Amino acid sequence: MATRKQNNGGQRHNFLPRIGLLSIGLLVLALSVGRGLAQPKTAVNESQLPPPAQLQIDFDRDIKPLFESICFRCHGTERPRSGFSLVTREAALKGGDNGIDIIPGQSGKSPLIHYVSGVVSDLVMPPEAYPRLTPEQIGLLRAWIDQGPNWSTNAPKNQLQFAVSPTLRWIGVSGSEAKFRELYWTQDGWSGGLGQFQLKQTQGVDRSVTVEGHAIPNQEDYQIALTLEQRNLGFTRFGFEEYRKYYNDVGGYYPGFDPAAFTLDRGLHLDIGRAWVDFGLTLPHWPRLVIGYEYQFKEGDKSTLQWGDVSDGVDTKKIYPAAKDLGE
Repeated sequence: MATRKQNNGGQRHNFLPRIGLLSIGLLVLALSVGRGLAQPKTAVNESQLPPPAQLQIDFDRDIKPLFESICFRCHGTERPRSGFSLVTREAALKGGDNGIDIIPGQSGKSPLIHYVSGVVSDLVMPPEAYPRLTPEQIGLLRAWIDQGPNWSTNAPKNQLQFAVSPTLRWIGVSGSEAKFRELYWTQDGWSGGLGQFQLKQTQGVDRSVTVEGHAIPNQEDYQIALTLEQRNLGFTRFGFEEYRKYYNDVGGYYPGFDPAAFTLDRGLHLDIGRAWVDFGLTLPHWPRLVIGYEYQFKEGDKSTLQWGDVSDGVDTKKIYPAAKDLGE
């Protein structure tokens, strides 16, 4: 016996346009007020600064090791503090939340030198938790700024990275295979595919395209996601996943009948999945904003606990298995 339930309304919409517009308006207002209250930089006596080093600076030899050992802890690629990144020349000269930090050819007027020299009491770099730069290191930075500042000839380039993890397994079951599949949502026997794969294309340090997921074909287990990301701007993600949930198609048990239990021999299962898209903003000074849409579905046959009647002419027991079709 089987019943059918059909529901094509399995879509979910979560949009709060009025609240979203109000929130964006408040954020713009707060950002404008915050900028209006920003205080001007403190005047600095350049005679208090360590003098520039008297040598021709080579970025890879003199500056890059300094950045990597000290500065990248706070001003690297991952969410640089105060929005100030030293990973590329473009980002360094652009500055951060406090404005321009490097003035080419004028190290004595560059706020970066003021901060690392400790002459600005309310903004000292690095923070107290890390070692301070020595006068010699500050002198190298001053000479570097006065001479350009030049950058590495090995600047970040477009890169293509690929990683894959194949998988192969065999599961043996002593007992009921149907019950095993129901409990663990997987088939017994051999299975294999791509346990994990990732393809990533980077453009400098600011842009990336990533495709990742897994695929186990004979288990009907798939996932794939595409992410497009621009640092300090936003991202877009598209994705799809599907997996299979198994159900035991054996009914009840009564020793007085022959056979004592019945089965549908249909391999009951549901294919469950979703598809989604997310759009996010990761602007400096703004909260992380994400809006998305998700579509969920189920399709297949599942067992029910409302078993049917079985009779031998004398006794009648509800032990015959039943199932229902789903298309949601």
